[in-house]
Amino acid sequence: MLRTATIKAIDGVAKKLSDAERSAESKVGKLLAYWNDLDDAGKEQAAGIAIATITTAVTAIAALRRRKKKSPVKTAVRKLVKKAL
Repeated sequence: MLRTATIKAIDGVAKKLSDAERSAESKVGKLLAYWNDLDDAGKEQAAGIAIATITTAVTAIAALRRRKKKSPVKTAVRKLVKKAL
C-alpha cells in the first residue's frame, strides 16, 4: 500500500513538470527522467528501497533521541546514591 502511494506520488510529480524543467540539467530533472524510463517492476523496487531507507533513518533518529533523554528512574537512583555517599 505504501509502495503504491509512493509510486503514484512520484509519477504525479514527474507528469506535472514542464518540458523546460524536464530538460534542465538539474539532479531532480535527471532523476525524474530516469524514473519515467523505468518499467513498473523497476518503480516497485526503487520505491521499496526508498521506503526501507527512510524507515531505517527515522528509526535510528528516534533511538538516538531516546538515548539522550535521562530516564526518571535513572535520575532517582543517582540522587539516592549521592545522598547515601
